[in-house]
Amino acid sequence: MNPPATDPNPLANSTTDPLGMPDGPRVLVVGEPALARRLAGLIDPKGKSSPRCMGVPSYLSALGEASTGPVDVVIGPVDRFPGSAESVVRGLRALSPGARLIALCNQDSAARGKQAVQAGFDHCLVEPVEAGELSELIGATGASASARATGEITDNGNGEQLDQHTQANPPPDADNQDLGDIDLVESLLTCDGDLCGVAVRIVSANSGIAGVGLCLVDGQPPKTDVSVSVDYRGRCFGRLHAPAPATTQQLAAWAGWLGRWLALQNQVAQLGDMALRDELTGIWNRRYFNRFLDRILRRASVDRSPVTLLVFDIDDFKVYNDAYGHGMGDEVLCETARMMASVVREHDVVARIGGDEFAVIFWDNDKPRRPNSSHPQDVVAAARRFQEAICSHRFPKLLDKAPGQLTVSGGLASFPWDGRTPGELMARADAMAMQSKRQGKNAITFGTGAKRRCPDD
Repeated sequence: MNPPATDPNPLANSTTDPLGMPDGPRVLVVGEPALARRLAGLIDPKGKSSPRCMGVPSYLSALGEASTGPVDVVIGPVDRFPGSAESVVRGLRALSPGARLIALCNQDSAARGKQAVQAGFDHCLVEPVEAGELSELIGATGASASARATGEITDNGNGEQLDQHTQANPPPDADNQDLGDIDLVESLLTCDGDLCGVAVRIVSANSGIAGVGLCLVDGQPPKTDVSVSVDYRGRCFGRLHAPAPATTQQLAAWAGWLGRWLALQNQVAQLGDMALRDELTGIWNRRYFNRFLDRILRRASVDRSPVTLLVFDIDDFKVYNDAYGHGMGDEVLCETARMMASVVREHDVVARIGGDEFAVIFWDNDKPRRPNSSHPQDVVAAARRFQEAICSHRFPKLLDKAPGQLTVSGGLASFPWDGRTPGELMARADAMAMQSKRQGKNAITFGTGAKRRCPDD
């Protein structure tokens, strides 16, 4: 499960053709620094450029590099697989579907090399490997996909012929013995990954303990089971449990291993949330807004459900910053976000898309906030409630100017009447917001004109 120790300073070398030609194929070499140096000096058969080679210590590191950009070739020894060959293939294909996977073996590990090809590797070469053979494999284009589709036989350079697997993505192996760390990494990288389930299956397969289970912090293991706490750095994630004759000593070591994986899963989730949240207000940011609007409009075009977009900004926001300081400006932004979120339905999306610019995506799910509610009336009512709330809210730092001074101007646009794409809806809502500004601000424009909610001074 844990890759063997490797060179602490793996080679990382990239070469570009001196005449300015495009870079050669991006090649990841697992655990073989000397081979990486050899490959970096190769010229592909067409004479265009040298491969861009990077030595990585393990297949897990190769996954990390593949997540940063497309990879053309991954080459490494079969004895470095952290789990099964199938799990290695699944992880690499998920990140770089078009990559050519080349396994290396020796005479003693030739059987594992053949299994690697059956699992989905494109080639297996028996070491020592000729430079010309490597150059041909790395420089060729499109050969791997063709071979996998036709079941073509590949010569490994030593007179042996290894059957190509006929599927680019082999089906998951049901045998838990084949699971390894790479499957846990894949669970972290995929939206529907079940890290807890995979981890429990790994514990069961490698410990020999029957009936292993995991109860997260909100659950309780069976009273008849032996259980240990799954902790990492003072945080409890749950309890690992199993029926007798399992002992706490047997489970304790695995609980420590599992705690680290659950801590990593939690950290990945937090980083993902941070990337989509506005740091100041805590509501969604523009990145999430753009993704969600595109996704919900594609769904709406299929099931013909209504979607309404509200965009608005705070009238004369610069005045508040200049007169009361940026601390006061931040408070205004936070309170605006809080009040908007409080008047919409729980599933509606509230986002900050610019400095003092906000947007709300109103969409219908299966459970409306109130019985017999309808989309158009709900949107108009929410917009009016928000405008009334923002007008009457008191900001202590504004002192004597607190009541009635903060107003917003915005515009509403609905799918499919005002637009069918995110760009069309945004343009229409922006146009309505500009109409609100031209009509004296303190308005949300929809339908035939601006609707004022706050009393004029």
